[in-house]
This record gives sequence, C-alpha cells and structure tokens, in this order.
Amino acid sequence: MSWPSVVLLASTQECAAIETKVRSLGTEEDPLSEGDFLHWNGNSYALDFSGDVLSDFEPEEIEEARRRTGAEPHAIYVSCQSMDAARMFLSYVLRGFSGLIDTDYGDVIEFAEFLDLIEKYPQWDWRRTEVAELLGQAGDA
Repeated sequence: MSWPSVVLLASTQECAAIETKVRSLGTEEDPLSEGDFLHWNGNSYALDFSGDVLSDFEPEEIEEARRRTGAEPHAIYVSCQSMDAARMFLSYVLRGFSGLIDTDYGDVIEFAEFLDLIEKYPQWDWRRTEVAELLGQAGDA
C-alpha cells in the first residue's frame, strides 16, 4: 500500500505557522519533486507547502473549506511512510492550530476532531475506516 497522505486546509496564516513548525524539524528540498522531505523520529515524510494540491479539489470542496475555516483556504500536502508515522507527525504538528484535514478517503474534519480520534483510537487507519464508521463502532462498544 502507498504512503498515507493527507491535505491540511487552513488559512494562509495557519498554514504559514504550520510550515514554520514543520521546517523547524529539519526539512530538506526533495530532489525528486518540487516539495520538501523530512526525516524525523526515524520516519520519512514528503511535504508540499506550495498549495498547488488545491488544483486537485473541486470548486465546491474549496468553497466548503472556505465556509468551514472562515478564510480562503491554503493547503499543505503531507505524505508519511506509515500510518504510525502519520499519526505521530500529525499529532505533533497540528496541536494548537485550527483548520481541516482531508484524509483523501472521504473525510474532511477539523484538526481538533482528528487529534481527538487519534487519541481515542491509536490504531485508526483512515484509509480503511471513515470517521462515521469509527464513531459508529464507538457506540457499539
């Protein structure tokens, strides 16, 4: 299976602050793409801070992100070598910020809700289990 990837959608200011936090971890230019690469805590990450990934979104998706964030959305693409790496990185990076995370598997949820779900379900793989299904399982437990 390919590396899990997500798109962070937030205001330009929030994305700039997230980028600063991530770059402080020691990003390097990725020679194979126009993005950046990060080796952190024994894991590898591919990142694109350009916002170009927004061209993959439909106009109504961008409008929904605008409505939900209250700002013109900017985007950061994040690809992680594993789900464990993704959960660790996103838990560290997103804390204290507001915006939306597009799991690329049907869910677009607020950073805070995403972080809560990672805490409650430490083995959650959003590629296999959508948020509604995860929360439905919680009610059955």
